[in-house]
Amino acid sequence: MFMKLNLTAAIAAFSIGTAAFAEVEPATLQFAHIYNTEDHWGQVAEAFKAEVESKSDGAITINISPSGTTGDWPQSIEGLRIGTNQIVLQSVGALDRYGTIAGIEAFPYLIRDVDHFNKVYFGPVGAELFGAIEEQSGFHLLGAAYRGARHLSASRPAETLEELAGLKLRVPPLKMYRETWENLGASPVPMGFAEVFTSLEKGLIDGQENPLEVIRNASLYEVQDYVMETSHVIGAMTLIFSADYFNGLPEETQAILTDAAEVVMQDASARMVDTEAELRADLESKGMTFVPVDIDAFRGALDGYAEREFPELQEWVAKVQAVN
Repeated sequence: MFMKLNLTAAIAAFSIGTAAFAEVEPATLQFAHIYNTEDHWGQVAEAFKAEVESKSDGAITINISPSGTTGDWPQSIEGLRIGTNQIVLQSVGALDRYGTIAGIEAFPYLIRDVDHFNKVYFGPVGAELFGAIEEQSGFHLLGAAYRGARHLSASRPAETLEELAGLKLRVPPLKMYRETWENLGASPVPMGFAEVFTSLEKGLIDGQENPLEVIRNASLYEVQDYVMETSHVIGAMTLIFSADYFNGLPEETQAILTDAAEVVMQDASARMVDTEAELRADLESKGMTFVPVDIDAFRGALDGYAEREFPELQEWVAKVQAVN
């Protein structure tokens, strides 16, 4: 009788396990990003693939197209809308062309530090924000990872607003970045990143702004001498899906993707925090000089910025700033 009961229990357990696995419908998702496979974000993509395939026992397969092989990030995001991609790894603010709320990710001096970042993006305000972005833009976002603080690099030092005036500065082709640097007195030049190195080398622009990882990986130390420690944006990377596609997936698949994104993106944040000091040391060893700036003056020059330039974001700016 004892053996019979155990055999019955084993069969029941096997049946339950088989049923649970059967709930995960087989699927293949195309994942596009612009990063090299060996750099931080290329590794994040590989980690997400591994986590999803493990959690689904191989029922969900992710094919990764790295290094912009299927187009730059705007083309990759467009691919989500037409179905050639199902996942894109990019910043939240990259969606501001589809809806103004997403632009808050690049709002200057909004996120105070990594602790504030985690409280915002992994708390109720972050959930509400992602819901509003989805409703406005048509894209579903999973997870948020600390991208590293953005700093200004240039061919000459610019410690003060006076020294910043007139600096020809490459910015991403997004309104938030352009308006921020215009308000600080620089001369922003919207430009795709692929053109940056050559433009700096030829003196067509004086500088650019990005996290330290980008400055190092793009070898900008070869054409730039100074990094101004502006920390003007503490940005968030995210996994982007078409909302129609994601919401049409089976609930079990949605849960696996969501859980995997939270695990992988939080780990990515922790690793980026650990590597920022190493990145700085590496850039200094390559000849770059780090220049402290008058943060209070930079921040002060942007007083009233939301009201003046982005009134539609005022409520969201207040909500994020109120998170403690």
